[in-house]
Amino acid sequence: MYKQFINNYLKKLNKNDILVFAHKNNIILNNKELDYVYEVIKNQSDVLLSDNYNEIFNQAKNMLSKINYEKIYDLFITYKNKYFN
Repeated sequence: MYKQFINNYLKKLNKNDILVFAHKNNIILNNKELDYVYEVIKNQSDVLLSDNYNEIFNQAKNMLSKINYEKIYDLFITYKNKYFN
């Protein structure tokens, strides 16, 4: 039930929404990282919400700074555990 609700929400996000959420979670994205995160959310939200999300995070290692990658991954796992377990 949550997957469809979350997927619909993610599809409506804009870059500013992502930037504000990241900032509230002590994640400072540069423009390149923001563009990457935005594109993943917009184009691969189905994969993010599936059991295959690791392939996205494997790619993200090359697109995000190490600290941002770790913070985003930890935040993702926290929300995944909260809503999908």
